[in-house]
Amino acid sequence: MGIKFNYFVLALFTLANALHSSTKEGCCDLRQRRSNTTSAACDFMEHDRRLVCFYGLDDKWKSGGENVKTLVLCYWSLEAFDPQQTLRGFPSLRRLVIANGNLTTVTSAFPPEARSIEDLAITGTNLRHLPDQPFANLLKLKSLDLRNNTFAEIKVAALNTPSLHHAYLSGNPLECTESTRWILDQEKGSFGDKIADKDNLRCTAPYEGRPLVQVVEIINTLKDECKRTVCDCELVYVLGQGGRHIQRQLMVFASLNCSHRGLTEMPSFLPGNTTTLRLTGNKIQDLTPLTTNPAYKGVIDLYLDDNLVESIVQLEGSSWVDRFRLLSLRGNKLTDLPTYALENALLHNGNAVSLYLGNNPWRCDCLFTPGFQDLLIRYTNLVKDVNDVRCTLTNGDENSGKTIRDLTRTEICVSSDEDPLLHPLDVLNIILALLIFLIIGKLLYDYWSFRKTGKLPWIVAKIP
Repeated sequence: MGIKFNYFVLALFTLANALHSSTKEGCCDLRQRRSNTTSAACDFMEHDRRLVCFYGLDDKWKSGGENVKTLVLCYWSLEAFDPQQTLRGFPSLRRLVIANGNLTTVTSAFPPEARSIEDLAITGTNLRHLPDQPFANLLKLKSLDLRNNTFAEIKVAALNTPSLHHAYLSGNPLECTESTRWILDQEKGSFGDKIADKDNLRCTAPYEGRPLVQVVEIINTLKDECKRTVCDCELVYVLGQGGRHIQRQLMVFASLNCSHRGLTEMPSFLPGNTTTLRLTGNKIQDLTPLTTNPAYKGVIDLYLDDNLVESIVQLEGSSWVDRFRLLSLRGNKLTDLPTYALENALLHNGNAVSLYLGNNPWRCDCLFTPGFQDLLIRYTNLVKDVNDVRCTLTNGDENSGKTIRDLTRTEICVSSDEDPLLHPLDVLNIILALLIFLIIGKLLYDYWSFRKTGKLPWIVAKIP
């Protein structure tokens, strides 16, 4: 019986603590259910010396809060909060909570009278502006909760104090940029080491909803690796919501711009996760690195405009040409290409969406052009600049500068110095037609002769 009674008392005690904790954390909601007024109203709980106020602070408490240890301000109606004016009458304050409301700015640093505050929480507001060194006088501050506000950037020097143990920042639209790399600092006493809810921090646009720590790590790594190149690097996109232990689950798309750098060769090193590479306006001739250098395995968008590329034979049969998404070779020295190999690659490449071949000196002859023209017609939606794919400019050539897709076979295969009315192929066709008529005539004559004389044709009689 005694044991059961003890269990009953323990259960009641646990339930009472749970109700008290629930009431303490959810007091704003409970009070709101009891009252719909928007005028300032406060309740003081003697047992724990807690003052809960809604929509502001009664004037009587501004100078009469000597005994208050916990101050909870629910649904603060003003856009500004002035600690210097509001908290001077609370010398014994240990915990301050500002929950919900229209607050956007804390206008002044916390006064020396509030030096005993250990727990400070401003949550669920529109807060985004803090003064310089707002907590310099809070010598005992251990916990800082700024969750669910509208901070886009955190000023570490303003928030970090020597006494601070834990800080909470989740629910803010934080920008994931190089300036946020402080989150990676794990040195003892650093603000990054004190963030208790790192796993819940999320980026705002353009990496909306992505885990902040992992994205900042990616940005930091990309910057360090970019120093090994002469290019400009940019993190374009991060795919995947992520969670704990999600680094491998994120798909990263980085862009590398090496345009107009005077390069004579394709870079031997690329930062990890490079998917877009711009090499426009250099002096590159050889595309072999696409097939031999593992750094190019992830590159799917390649811009090689205005270089010195004369051939893409190196890409024939390579795995890269089977998986690229965009390839731009405008303004190079291409006169022909392996048409069959390229068409076969495009047939098996489900990723290809853009191919640019314009402004090259394409050779227009009967050997190369018909097959090339068929490819252009078959993949008109893929070759985005098909109207710029023209025959090379040649004096005296009737096809000079003409759009290859629109040429007729006669224009391609008949030379300007030949008479199209008496082409050798036409002569051959006439001869073959005459021979056919001769054979048919001879067959009819032999048949008539056999019916009349009964003699077999001479050639048949000689056959054994």
